[in-house]
Parts: sequence; C-alpha cells; structure tokens
Amino acid sequence: MSANLEKLILISVVIPCRNEQKYIVECLQSLLNQELSRDEYEIIVVDGLSDDGTREILVQFEKQYPMIHVIDNERKITPVAMNLGIRNARGENIAICGSHTKYDTKFLSSALKLLQDHSEAGCVGGPIISVGENDFAKAASIAMSSPIGVGNAKHRFPDYEGFAEMACFPIYRKKIFKEIGYFDENLVRNQDDEFSLRYCLVGGKVFISPKVKSIYYVRNSSIKLFKQYFQYGFWRWVVLKKHKIQISYRQMIPSIFILFLLLLFIVGIVIKSYTTIFVLPLIYFLILSGFSIRVIKKESLKIGSFFIEAVIILHFSYGLGVIYSFLKDKLNK
Repeated sequence: MSANLEKLILISVVIPCRNEQKYIVECLQSLLNQELSRDEYEIIVVDGLSDDGTREILVQFEKQYPMIHVIDNERKITPVAMNLGIRNARGENIAICGSHTKYDTKFLSSALKLLQDHSEAGCVGGPIISVGENDFAKAASIAMSSPIGVGNAKHRFPDYEGFAEMACFPIYRKKIFKEIGYFDENLVRNQDDEFSLRYCLVGGKVFISPKVKSIYYVRNSSIKLFKQYFQYGFWRWVVLKKHKIQISYRQMIPSIFILFLLLLFIVGIVIKSYTTIFVLPLIYFLILSGFSIRVIKKESLKIGSFFIEAVIILHFSYGLGVIYSFLKDKLNK
C-alpha cells in the first residue's frame, strides 16, 4: 500500500461486536453513508466470534466494501476488541463506535471539524441520544436523558456543547494511545470510562457537541437494563479503586439511598413502626410520579408508568452494583 494512500486515511472507526445481528446492518450502513469520501476513512469491526448470524453479515460487508475489515476477538471481551482495532488502525484519528447505534451522515466529518477547531482537545464526540424500540425502551431512553435518572452527567444531555468528563462514541487523536496506553483489558465494563478518567488525570480535554450525532438503541426489557446498569455500578467502583479516587456525590446517591432504605426497614421492624418503613419509599415514589406527569403529557400513560419503573431500575441496579463491588473488594482482602 502506498504512502499516499496511508495519508488519505483521516479516521479509523473501531467497532467491538458480538452477536449483534439485529443492529449491525443499520450500524454499518450508517457508517458507509458518511459524507466523507470512502477513501478517507476505514471501518474495523472486531468480532467476538459471533454465533447468531452476525459473522455471516460481516463477511458479506467485507467482501462488498474494501474499506471494511473484520478482525477476530477470540477473548470476546470489549476492551480487547478496542485495542485490537486500534493497533490495526491506519487512521490519524480513532473513533470508538458501538454496534447498537446508528450514526448521522455528518458524524465523522463533524468530529474531524471539532478536532480541527479545538486543538486543545485530544478527544471529541457527541452527547448520547437514546431511543427505544418498544414502550419500555422509550421510557428508559427518557429516563436516561433526565436529571432524575442519570444526574448531571453532561454527555447524557442531547443539547449540551462544551467540555465534558467523557464523550459517547469518542473520537481520539491516535497519538493519545501512545502517550497514555490502551484500554484496560481487565475491565469487562467501564473500560471507556476508565480510559477517559486516565486521560483527564493527565490534563487531557474532551469536547462534545450535538453536531456529532448518533442514535443509541436502549435495552428493550427491564432485565436487560438492570443487568447493564448493575455492571456499570460494579465496574465503576473497580475503576475508582484502581485510580484511588473517591466516588463522587452523584455516584454515591443510589447506594446511600438503598442502604438508608434498608436501615429504615430494620429500624421499623424493631420498633414496629410502619411509618418508618414506608415513609421514604412513598416520598420517593411521589417524586418519581411528579416527573412522570411530564412524560404522560408528552407521550402516554403507559410510557409514563414505564418511566417510573425505568428510573427505579437505573437507581437500584447501579447502587446495588457499587455496593456488591465494594463488599466483594473488602471481603477478598
């Protein structure tokens, strides 16, 4: 391959993937439809030995489009996939993308423009825009972009533009990986969170803009959402422990709330007071109901009801994940 062709690769898109038959076609089509010329970027799909038909789809795309490359990830772990993709990338910049997502036609060009306009930032991206395919997922997507659901994380709000603690589907200058290393392969979840933290700890800056648009498909059942956020909570504690950083107030709230509920329940049983047991859950439910009224007015009663369920799942799964990770860490010492 000539040196001239190498220079044309402005950005390499790395997609960790395993068993995403339902979403991978739309994901790849959206990336093929970018307004950039196809000789200016490449798509590297790192497949964790999919067995649901995803692999056959990838093979067809690879045959049809020379810019698409498929790599095997025998360990089937997301950070391993990310690192394999980065090490095989030829682009000057690296976009870490998800297969559960559809990307706007200007996703890559807007990201490159941000990198050009904000030379102080080594990472750019856009806020996460969550959508749902059924009523529960629609409600969960609303909860995930609401302060009552996820707190004040800037990358969760679709209209925010400015510096942030991290970006969803980030685009990094490739030199960053040479400077601070790659994704931590010991982290099954939150490896992107840990990398962003490590990058910011050395003075790195992240700039996000709604111009870098993508649509993320939310988990479509309560069980899947619970499992996802439980893992987020569990691995968040591992990340903080690794860097010896105190957990933030926002991240502590779900765990403290759960422990306080448990304490009130025990006290209520001991003193035989139903008021002590039920007063805090009642207040919590009334607050959530207040937020759900807006959802009901805009959407429907059903989605408003699911909104309450989704927020409860977000809070309790994340909080329980942190508590379990903390206890496991202390008991293993």
